[in-house]
Amino acid sequence: MRLKAVLFDLDDTLYTSFQEGDAYGYEQLAAWAEAELHVSGEAFAESFRQSRRHLARQQPGMPPIHDRVLFAQRALERMGLNAIRYARQAHRIYWEAVFAKMELRPGVTALLDEVRLAGINTAVCTDMLADIQMEKLERLGLAGRIDYLVSSEEAGMDKPAAPVFWLALQKCGCLPNEAVMVGDNFRHDVQGAMDAGMRGVWLNWTRLPAPADDRTYFEAHTFEQAADYIRTLL
Repeated sequence: MRLKAVLFDLDDTLYTSFQEGDAYGYEQLAAWAEAELHVSGEAFAESFRQSRRHLARQQPGMPPIHDRVLFAQRALERMGLNAIRYARQAHRIYWEAVFAKMELRPGVTALLDEVRLAGINTAVCTDMLADIQMEKLERLGLAGRIDYLVSSEEAGMDKPAAPVFWLALQKCGCLPNEAVMVGDNFRHDVQGAMDAGMRGVWLNWTRLPAPADDRTYFEAHTFEQAADYIRTLL
């Protein structure tokens, strides 16, 4: 059937690299904690990490595990500090650091413009909170090039859970076999999309070994390779 929608993961797919930004975020949190809170920056950053891990164990696959305000709140409380006063500030320190390290992958804007010219809808399907992902798209210059955003916060659970993909398909007004999903995480993005009946494009930019899966998907090592494949579907 004719392609009607192209879905994309955001982090490490449309830009790189979240891991670099995440590490820089912890560096900035440590510096902020020492300057603002007069506590060990290393201890605060570690408390932030512990809070992140604890929340992930308590609510596996649920949207709150991405909320840096909650990480900061728990870290501050654990250290006997006022979370109400400082948690949101820590949240901003962290995310500003992540934003500073984002680099749009080569070929993204060109593909999005071609897809739009072809009359095909686009959506970002992401495991994160809507506000943060919208800000990333704004800062990357993609807000006007993406038609829809589906966050795990909106869908109620993380990928590879089907509601994330179903909601994107509903917004784009198409059937599963009329859409293709591009993402760097094989389990969450590619298998999740194929489980929902879509075609999958694996952006394997770290060149991981291919997981066992008998279904057909396209493997790319650069975004430009993924873009060239999508052009064959237009």
